Amino acid sequence: MALRFPQDNEPTILLSAQAEVVQAKFDRSSPVVSKIFCDKLKKDQEQLSNGGIIVGPIQEGGDMQFFEVRDIEGNLIQLCKET
Repeated sequence: MALRFPQDNEPTILLSAQAEVVQAKFDRSSPVVSKIFCDKLKKDQEQLSNGGIIVGPIQEGGDMQFFEVRDIEGNLIQLCKET
């Protein structure tokens, strides 16, 4: 699945099921961390947590803040906000 933000001309987020990755024989020797950028990091963290999703604490890293969640297949996703 390819998701495109309104301001972008090309897909910004590409999602694939683990079964599709295996079937395509895609070599994923190192884990891929998906990053999603947002403007309201604390609010997004609270909404996900209130929806029953396990979320990590907000952390600082370089020029951004982020927190981590995992999808149903255990893949790591970072929700980020540039500082």
